[in-house]
Amino acid sequence: MTDPAIRATPRLTDQAAAAATAPVAAPVILCDLDFASGPFRVWTGLGQLSWAGHLFEGIGDLGVMSDVEETVELRAVRLTLSLSPVPQAVIDIALSERSYRLRSARLWLALLDEAGGFVADPFPLWAGIMDTMEVVDGAEPRVTLSCESRLVDLERAEVRRYTDADQQAEYPGDRFFEYVPALQDAEIRLPRR
Repeated sequence: MTDPAIRATPRLTDQAAAAATAPVAAPVILCDLDFASGPFRVWTGLGQLSWAGHLFEGIGDLGVMSDVEETVELRAVRLTLSLSPVPQAVIDIALSERSYRLRSARLWLALLDEAGGFVADPFPLWAGIMDTMEVVDGAEPRVTLSCESRLVDLERAEVRRYTDADQQAEYPGDRFFEYVPALQDAEIRLPRR
């Protein structure tokens, strides 16, 4: 039974809210980054953790995450994920990864019981897209990934043209703008009455 003075966030199930007030409840974060070379799944513990048919590798205290900001305003928020120190193999992978921008990044919060099992299903903590990656190779190798919420799309200008090439990129085979270049210099004579 939970203390009535304690109010859980609306995202927690009753079971998870009850476990959060238990004497032993370990909060962990699961992270899924959708790189083009393959998904990168880690969690804030040690060893491997299986959830939803996926295996998450433990990073322990090597990972650092910026605060997850929640706002009442409709604006994009940024999240920074960092690994330090990392093995040279991870640095090499990060340096070779080219197409990660605008791919999904998702985080979940979960509670583990004393035996290391999930108290309830992890609930979504943050979701967005990957933006920039900084790789520092040296005495203390570090990889830092900046992510943004999908609301960043509202701040980007939509660059579209009324041309055949732009229409073909969006709708292949559509011929609506095919004759627009010919119409620009065309002289159109209307019949006299």
